[in-house]
Amino acid sequence: MDKHLFKTDALTSSRLPLWAAMIFMVVMLAGLWQMASALRHADQLEFPSAWLDFKEGRMTTGLEKQLDQHLPARQDLIAIANTLRYLLIGAGGEQVRVGSDGWLFLTEELRFDSAADTNLTSRMSLLGNASRNLAQMGVKLVIALVPDKARVYAQHLPTGVYPDYNQARYQNALLGLKREGVTVSDILTAMKPSALNTEVYYRSDTHWNQRGAKCAAQAIAETLGQLQLTLEETRFSSSDNGAMVERSGDLLRLMGLEHVPNLLRPHPDTEIPVLTQQTSADAVAGLFGDASVPVVLTGTSYSLRGNFHGFLQQALSAKVLNAAKDGGGFLQSTTNYLTDQSFKTAPPKVIVWELPERFLTLPMTTEGLWLKASGLAH
Repeated sequence: MDKHLFKTDALTSSRLPLWAAMIFMVVMLAGLWQMASALRHADQLEFPSAWLDFKEGRMTTGLEKQLDQHLPARQDLIAIANTLRYLLIGAGGEQVRVGSDGWLFLTEELRFDSAADTNLTSRMSLLGNASRNLAQMGVKLVIALVPDKARVYAQHLPTGVYPDYNQARYQNALLGLKREGVTVSDILTAMKPSALNTEVYYRSDTHWNQRGAKCAAQAIAETLGQLQLTLEETRFSSSDNGAMVERSGDLLRLMGLEHVPNLLRPHPDTEIPVLTQQTSADAVAGLFGDASVPVVLTGTSYSLRGNFHGFLQQALSAKVLNAAKDGGGFLQSTTNYLTDQSFKTAPPKVIVWELPERFLTLPMTTEGLWLKASGLAH
């Protein structure tokens, strides 16, 4: 493992701005009475004391668990600890790496797994089986392979370099899927030109932003266009929907800074929300009035961010049912859809399965049972 992976751009107390130190001291003083309230329970508390515990966030976790019932303002004290960690040493805890220029990254994208190659091979085989079995039902599977934010913006990582041990993961996944006969949309290649000129991921969030989501949608549409499928045409249009708004990302939440003033944390992203609306009449229903949606989108929270669903409908000029789930992991949303009665009674022509690359090398759990559970077993 890269020994520099967990290096941060530490800030010494001498570099802490005077105004920030003063604000922080006021907040700390305001919370001292909370500590006094817990003194009578001191014999029940065990505080992590190692420097690494503080730096990596285990102290915060320990405080959160042990002070839950003993402090009247537990969340405020935890927020103070998280803010202090960020301001003094530029660290984001166990789940977040603090990069340069306000960029934050999910640690999971950078993790090392000794069984990564084996896990990747197993998942490629699983997806190949799924693709072949869906094809027998007249359904085309298209994998939308989402690149790590850390890969796209490696120059903003604490080390400035994407880890060597994951360097080949994306290309190996593309090659593995193609060997299994699975149609895959290479979103990384499509994103690169845009990423050079603008930002395609949120700085304070794991996910692609609206520009990145639109780029991904267009790449998937091009992939489907090469398949020469006939989809019922429905036109869509996207436009701005309101004024510029502040968007506090999930990485700020994982740092425990979602309710901290902007002066004391990395700045949230800002954007003008986009709304996609249908601009043409629905396709004519079938003989029994049961026209089905031609495309179904399954996957993770990426499919629920950045107006990706709307952009995909616009790029395809077709209706898309969004069956993706927040926190759905590798299989959950796809399994839920394939076992739903709607799939059995009115299967779509295409399933677009959005998959973040980092999921492909995680330790295997219940994937071996998935084909049977989803009804796609031979």
